[in-house]
Amino acid sequence: MIAFQQIVSAKASDHQASFELEDGHTLRVALLSAARVRVSLTPQTGFPVDRSWMVAPGGDVPWDGRSRHGDAGFANPAATLAKSEAGYALTAGNLRVRVTAAPVRLAFDRRRADGTWETVIEDRESGAYLRCDEGRRLRHYQTRVGSERYFGLGDKTGPIDRAGRRFRILQLDALGYDAEQGDPLYKHVPFFAVESAPGSWAGLFYDTLAPLTVDLGCERSNYHGFYRYVEAEEPALDFYISFGQSLSDIAEDFVHLTGLPHLAPRWAYGFAFTSMHHADDAKAQAKIGAFAERCRADGIPISSIHFGSGYSSRGKRRYVFTWNRDKFPDPAALFAKLRAAELKTVANLKPVLIDDHPAYAGLAADGGFLATKDGAPVVEQFWDGHGSFLDFTNPKTVAWWQTGFERQVLDAGFDCGWNDNNEYEAWREGASGRGFGKEIAVQASRPLHALLMSRATFEASARREPTKRPYTITRAGPPGIQRYAETWSGDNFTSWHTLKWNLRNGLSMALSGLGKIGHDIGGFAGPQPDPELLCRWVEMMALHPRAVMNSWKPDVGEATEPWTHPSVLDAVRNALRLRYRFLPILYTRGYLGAAHGVPSMVPLLYHYDADPLCRGEHDAFLIGADLLVAPIVEPGQRQRAVYLPKGPEGWADFHTGRLYPAGETVTVEAPLGRPPIFVRVGAVLALAGPDIPAVRPHDAPARHLYFVAGATSGQSQAPSPHFEDDGESWSLRSGDFLAMAARLEWARDAVQIVLERKGGTRPLPAAEEFVLDGAGLSGRKVRIVRA
Repeated sequence: MIAFQQIVSAKASDHQASFELEDGHTLRVALLSAARVRVSLTPQTGFPVDRSWMVAPGGDVPWDGRSRHGDAGFANPAATLAKSEAGYALTAGNLRVRVTAAPVRLAFDRRRADGTWETVIEDRESGAYLRCDEGRRLRHYQTRVGSERYFGLGDKTGPIDRAGRRFRILQLDALGYDAEQGDPLYKHVPFFAVESAPGSWAGLFYDTLAPLTVDLGCERSNYHGFYRYVEAEEPALDFYISFGQSLSDIAEDFVHLTGLPHLAPRWAYGFAFTSMHHADDAKAQAKIGAFAERCRADGIPISSIHFGSGYSSRGKRRYVFTWNRDKFPDPAALFAKLRAAELKTVANLKPVLIDDHPAYAGLAADGGFLATKDGAPVVEQFWDGHGSFLDFTNPKTVAWWQTGFERQVLDAGFDCGWNDNNEYEAWREGASGRGFGKEIAVQASRPLHALLMSRATFEASARREPTKRPYTITRAGPPGIQRYAETWSGDNFTSWHTLKWNLRNGLSMALSGLGKIGHDIGGFAGPQPDPELLCRWVEMMALHPRAVMNSWKPDVGEATEPWTHPSVLDAVRNALRLRYRFLPILYTRGYLGAAHGVPSMVPLLYHYDADPLCRGEHDAFLIGADLLVAPIVEPGQRQRAVYLPKGPEGWADFHTGRLYPAGETVTVEAPLGRPPIFVRVGAVLALAGPDIPAVRPHDAPARHLYFVAGATSGQSQAPSPHFEDDGESWSLRSGDFLAMAARLEWARDAVQIVLERKGGTRPLPAAEEFVLDGAGLSGRKVRIVRA
């Protein structure tokens, strides 16, 4: 490895400066706002990929990408470049970047209130930017202190604090992964937040689609002090650093950088079911229809059924945009039956054409696949055959995909598409995609195809029903997929171990801008869950943004279903009904994400970092600051010890109404079907009532106010948000919605709930529409005031 040493020349322009280094390399530093810097390091030949599809400060990017040199969408404050004996300093307001040579390194400073400067983050003194493998890879080193904490990197495994770990940023179809230690998984998310000192946070995002290695203190060397590094498998670097005072500052800023998440229709927040066992069955049509009937008969609330790819299979081979009429003799009749039951349907889609697919030759002639150097389609193993990956950087491929999706999926009766198996494990060296007119190496663009596949499906759905908000799913992809799709942690393994660690996988995704996330309920691969494990899995996912039961158990021979174990059917049913009671809260969090970039679920430290005990690992999560969920993730437990964060006056057990002081660990009952849930004092939650309707349970009105009053007198620390609209259309863009804030005021003998409209044209509900319930009543009179 060779470290860059020399600064040959420097020049400034507006908000940025460029520095010529040895061997024709250029270092550019741009101050994009009062709290964001962009740094790039390129050889004479420039970026290997000269566009970005992940950075989208304006909301989205063109299909052919955004110029890497473009600064549109940023504040771009005027900056000054000063030279001294120590090097250079680029300054704008309270932000400064110092650039020094021998070796070349950067330090990032923010001005304190007293006018002095504080270094938030800095490169390693003994060498920061190193060329590896004769310049084909670049490595970036920064200094590290022992107390630093790291969060992010998408769906990575293990504790949410990544300190001491090394990760590979690479998409793989990681069937049955170890949720504590396995790596890599399905997503490509080269972003992490770092706390360098209390109240001093930074976020680092490496804008590359090439594979990376991220080492956050796993490696040590006696000669270099404590450090961390990121290695990109390409000859250039392009990264963004943002600054803030909290993890929430960094996480929400990253969402604004890469694009706000799409607000899915309300039904997508309901319970859903899928299994390859159903769609692959010899009598798949009858099996899926019977499943829907049994849900109604057994009182299982459900909003949608997702079809595995078996509807397009011949044996074990999958042929996207075709139908197996032996297994599905009359799809129209099946869809009519499911529509009559008010169930939405979602089709599994795959981005590979098996080599004997009827459309293969035509697409090959149009250059529709990733290609070798001589232009032939790259052929890779895929499921039980060989096939070629579609090239979503070719407009002809995108058009073919959207036409096939509309004609063979939507016209057949499906409502939506699910983009699956899109990790793009195409390993042929020298392979490339069309790149919208400028070839892009596959090595530098695998995640891009998952992103564009999701976009193609999203936009085709929007074109079909332009007044309705689309819904789609993707298993793989980079930052930016949240603009179109929800995602999940892939093909997890059935075990208590997975249940415990999937919780952290999901929290990491939430902190990484991925919006609506979840895990396969019951576990996808491995053995059938035992009764207790199945029930506890349903309980945990009942309060996640996404709740889909999905399994493939070839050794067992049957799917995991809500009634797999009759001994816990009542408990499973209760947990799913609990989901629908809280669905208005989950939907509101989805809206807040789409409007402001706020994650739907977060670890305790996100809102209560001032409490030292919230900084450790907890088998718990928050939905906003009001709601704490403590799922049971170990076998045999019928009680659960839960730490309740300091900050509010106290917390109430949602199920019993009992008040507990904040800052203490309490033990509560946790029978099957009833996950521990706590509501902070001062919260006012707009929930669905306990009688969940059998049909369209996701549309149950949120007219049940659950509130928690304190012991003597007081008021809410912050209003509780609530959002409602028609649940499916774009009319919210024209103001057809209600954004409501609810706050609580209480005295010894009275409680007052104040409702205030914060946005939209829909009126506040009348006081008499609400049913009141809560904790801390103690004979107090309760009234509602509409502000």
